[in-house]
Amino acid sequence: MSESYAEFHDRLAKIYRQQAKTGRIGRKAIAIDRNGYVIVKGKGRRRSFPWTGLTMVAIAFFGVKGLMMAQFGPDFYSQHVARLADASVVEQAAAWTMQPDPVSRWVAL
Repeated sequence: MSESYAEFHDRLAKIYRQQAKTGRIGRKAIAIDRNGYVIVKGKGRRRSFPWTGLTMVAIAFFGVKGLMMAQFGPDFYSQHVARLADASVVEQAAAWTMQPDPVSRWVAL
């Protein structure tokens, strides 16, 4: 019995060394192979910053600005942005973000 206990601890030590080397600790992905064995794979490292979400927000922002410019026309849109610039601090911030830019003008075409 002590021999199987030692083998068990050797296998655990091997797993812990592999986890330390690869940085994979969590167990998330579970798969079943052709023979019916359950295989538990380690979870990959998590990204440090959600770049995909930030990109989608930027695309949506410029898309909405461009659609508004196309719908209202560039002159009418610029008049409304200029009217916002003379109001409260929040409306001045909105006017600054809603200024026409090259990307929004390209989308408005």
